[in-house]
Order: sequence, then C-alpha cells, then structure tokens
Amino acid sequence: MLYCVRCGDPIDKNELVCDKCGLRFTLVNEKGATVYINQTPNPVKGKGKAVKKKGKFNYGWIIALVSIASVMMAAVTAIVLLGFGVLTGFAVFYEEPSGSQQVVVTDPTTSSVAPAEAPITYQSTVTDVPNEIVSNVIRDQFVKLKGDGTDTVTVMVYMNGSNLESEYGYATEDLREMLNATLSDNVNVVIQTGGTKKWKTEGISNKKSQRFIVKDNQLVLVDNTLDQLDITDENTIKDFIVYCDKNYHADRNILIFWDHGGGVIYGYGVDENLNDSTAALTIDEIQRAIRDSGVKFEMIGFDSCLMGGLETACVLCDSADYLVASEDFESGSGWEYQNWLSLLGYNSSTPMTDVGKVIVDDFIRESLSVKNDGVLALIDLRYTRLLYTAWTDFAYANESELLTYDYTMSMEKSDRAPDHIFKDDPKDIWDWLYPSYTMETYCYAVDIMALASTKTTNESNALRAIMKKAVLYCSSTSGDAYMTGLSVTLPYGDSEFYDELCKIYQKCGFDSKYINFLGKFSDTTDATSYDWDSSNFSGWDSTDTTDDYDWDNFDWNSYFDYYYGTDSDSYYDSYYDRDQDSGYSDYDSYDYYDDYDSYDPYDYSDSWYDYGDVYYKEGYFDNYDGEDFDWDSFFDYYYGDDSNY
Repeated sequence: MLYCVRCGDPIDKNELVCDKCGLRFTLVNEKGATVYINQTPNPVKGKGKAVKKKGKFNYGWIIALVSIASVMMAAVTAIVLLGFGVLTGFAVFYEEPSGSQQVVVTDPTTSSVAPAEAPITYQSTVTDVPNEIVSNVIRDQFVKLKGDGTDTVTVMVYMNGSNLESEYGYATEDLREMLNATLSDNVNVVIQTGGTKKWKTEGISNKKSQRFIVKDNQLVLVDNTLDQLDITDENTIKDFIVYCDKNYHADRNILIFWDHGGGVIYGYGVDENLNDSTAALTIDEIQRAIRDSGVKFEMIGFDSCLMGGLETACVLCDSADYLVASEDFESGSGWEYQNWLSLLGYNSSTPMTDVGKVIVDDFIRESLSVKNDGVLALIDLRYTRLLYTAWTDFAYANESELLTYDYTMSMEKSDRAPDHIFKDDPKDIWDWLYPSYTMETYCYAVDIMALASTKTTNESNALRAIMKKAVLYCSSTSGDAYMTGLSVTLPYGDSEFYDELCKIYQKCGFDSKYINFLGKFSDTTDATSYDWDSSNFSGWDSTDTTDDYDWDNFDWNSYFDYYYGTDSDSYYDSYYDRDQDSGYSDYDSYDYYDDYDSYDPYDYSDSWYDYGDVYYKEGYFDNYDGEDFDWDSFFDYYYGDDSNY
C-alpha cells in the first residue's frame, strides 16, 4: 500500500494526485522520493522558527480569551495577539506549502528545479614542489587503496538525533538518503542512534541507543542490547568505533558525526535526554575517544555546524587522512548521503578525493535548494603540522595588528546551531520577526586564508601556500564566498570563552606559548571591527591558486624546534634519510602519556607538548647533558633504523 506524504491517505500507485488533499507527485519507482512504501508516514513539522511560533499563536489566543475579564486589557491584548497570530499563520502557510510535511529529500543532483545560484568552487591543483623538506615532513597516508573495487569500506554514522529529529525529522531525511543508496557487499553503513526524545522513523527507539546497518535498502537492527547512552560521553563514541571495527573490520574506515555543532570550543552534539542541555563532545574528548579506539580512519566528517577549524584538524591529524567539515553553519538538511555512498557501492576503491568532492558538491546543491548559505571543504590532514606552524609564525609576527582589529566574521544562525551557545538569542515573543540573524562574536572564527590575505610578508605567503595544499576541495554559496575551508579561533574580549578554551586546548596538547598568546585576545576590549566588506578579499575567487612560494624561505627551524626540540642542521639530513615505512607514520606516542587524568590543565608553567611524536616538558632537559641520553633507542623506536642519525 502507498500513502500520500502530506496527509497519509491511501493512494493507488497509478494515480498522480491524492484524492484527499490534492497533492500531485511523480512516481519514479516504488521507492520514489515523493511517496512512502509499505509504511504509514509520520508527518514532520515544518522547518525554522516560523513553525515553532505556531505554538505561541495558540497560546496567545488562550491568553486573549482569559484576559476578557478586563475590558481595556482584553482590547490591548487582542490587538497585539491578533496581529501576532495572523502574521505567524501567514509565515507558516508560505514557508513550504507542500514540502513542509515531507520526510524524504529529493536528490538535488536530479531535481528538476535547478538552483538559481552557481556555487563557488576551489580544487587544489598544487602538487608537492621538488623540495626535500616538504616531501619528507608529510607523513604517508594511513589508508592505501588496493584498487579494482576490492577494498572493503565501513562507514560509521554517529547519529545523535537531538531536537533536529524530534522537531524537524532531519535525521529521518538523511536515513532515507542512506537507504536509497546502492551499496555492494564491500560497503557497510553502520548507524548508532540516540540523543533524541522522538524518532520520526518507526522502529527506532527513543528509550535506548541502538545500532543498525543498511542492507538491501532497509534499516536492519543488529544490536539492541544498549541502554540509554549519553551521546556526549567520549566512551559512547569510542565503544561505537570499537564495535564497528570488531564486527565490520574494513580496509577503509569513515566516521561521520551527525548533529548540532558549536565549533571548536562548544563542541559537537546535544543530547535531548540529558538534564544538561549544554553538554557536548569537546574536541579533546573526540581526540581521546578516537585515539583510544585504536582505529585509523581514512576520513572523519562532521555533518554539523562550525567544526571546520584548524583546531579540529590538529586533534584529528594523527587519526585520519582526511577531514570534511564546515567552518560556517549548516542548513537543517545537512549533507546528502545517497550519491557518495552509491559511488562507494559502485566502486569501493574510489579515491577519497573523488568521494569527498561529491560530498561537498551535493551539500552545496542541497543548501541552495533550501535557500541556505553554506561552505564545506575536504582537508588533507597530513599537512596539519605544517599548517599549524605556518599559522603560529604568521600570528606571532603580526600580533599587534591582530589585536588592533577584530577579524571575526558574520555567520547566519541555522537549525543545526545549538541555541544555548547564542548569548544574545532573543527570548521575547517578538523574535518571530527574526527567524535567523547574524552572530559575529560568539565563536570567534576567522577564515585562515582571509587573515593571510591581509599581509604580503614571508609568513603570510607561506600560510597561503600551505592552505592551497591542505584544502583539497572547497565549495560555497555566494554568501559564504569569503570562506576558504578552514577557520581559526581568536577569542576577542571574552574571558569566559577563553577560560573554556584553556581547558580544552591544554587537554588537546596545544603548547602554553600559543594558549597564552590567545589570552591577549581575551583581554582586548577596544579592537576595531575589521571591515571585510570593504576589503579586497572574496575567498578563492580573489586568491592566486598557483604555488609560487619558495619553500627554502620557510622557517623550518620553528617547525623542527617545536615538534622535535632541536635546531641542529645536521638533524635535518638524517631525518630526511629515514625509511618512510619504518613506523614513523604510526603516531603511537600517545601510549606513553599514562598519567593523563592527573594532569592539571591550568598549570601553564609546566605544559606538556603532545602534538608531535615526542613528549617533552618545558625545562625538563635544561640541566641535562643531552650527549648522555640513549639516542640509539630513541631513533630505533621512532624511525626503525639504527643510530647512524
């Protein structure tokens, strides 16, 4: 039996119009985008604040009726609430007359309604220049494809439904996209659910977390033994990864975080079942969970807002080859899943560069179809250490100007942004007039390439050059054209925000010099807002994408001093001669941080550096004769060679 997606009335499969409500549709096949198959539809409420105000409309009329006891008060109340109710009803009616009740999203690549706006895209054509230093500091990829469609793939979807599902049904939309994908036996899509009070999809429990796989275009329950798990607990995501690796071990692992996103400080996820609405997975917790799982990923993606920061790349660079994330808000619809999963189903050896391009392109098409701005990028995480060094070189060299101007950018709130992070979120009944608004200074994100464009120095040239390598593919709507793929956080004038930053960055392994440097921004109260509109920067359209940087001019001393604690010129030559397959790319040094829980994140004077392969403590070797150290054991362990270094 088929049912109308608007009213649920049974329809004949040969009909093109619903007899009850008059909805017209095109039946592509029995699993077409406009009808339900063998299932009574669960209508989903409309999107955005206008629909939420429908409840206030009813509440307003009740107040008006009760207020009749006072003639003057009733008159005033009636006038105000009548206007409010009528306008709200108007907004609801015209928001999405026919589509607002639909759960399934039409494939944006085949939709007959083409977006009115062409996306702005950048694809890196830069190859490693014949420079020995650059080629040797970039590690090997964790995942090496076998090819010819023989690779096995496990896609792990950590689906925290939250109010995105209970109010809007966005998770159900994306589940249906996954079910519509054409998969092969070499591709497993494993989904863990939780975090929401109500699922729009029948068969998914809101009383407990569950695990499903996508098989034959159906959602198959494979683990119903879990309790109601805290989706914001790092152990929950770690256990999910371990479960997937044990039961669906694969050559290629992909991890997707699905839900709200609050940026590198507020983190990922909102669990509706918790009393604490501000609880989230912070980037240090994500780092530990993935590291402790022991699984290396080919790609980690965030189908959530604002996670496309340099800081996110830093905490994941030892766990994955690629990152896909947005430095702006995402629309409620988020990613489109059918096409890129089908691409892997068609050829499980499809390079991640091709898969990532489909993810990015489809996301922008879908954003345009729902009239939302958006930006999404595919990042090569192997360049992260080099990028971090280039960024800090640039930041320290331009400290005075960075503190003089507030470079944070405007971003428009979306449904995927958790409400609690908005300090100035209007709470009165008139906020229905403003279904979305811009927030310039709540997450303090600044596009890295945009900052680099403000200068023409050696540091800025190096930063631009590395961004061209790290950002493999980026696409945006015209409204986000000034975003190029990765942001960085500068906490202008917000000491409370900086306090949270300190806790997280210390646990992630960022050095005390950089953390203390950021503290200067929190103390700045008179910085002038930088006028990006009047600047000449317009994203990749205004950026020379060729690589004409002379890498011999890069401050390699700062790179090696930071990560390896030496500036010996002779060390460079021996370092480059190492066997690339000797174990250097294993990045297993975290195992030596046994006393992590006892570490005091506020003890800036005695900071651990765990961002490279070697842990050391400030001042630890100050009075030690380095010649007496057993360097043979050091180089044998990390580089698999003898002491000829």
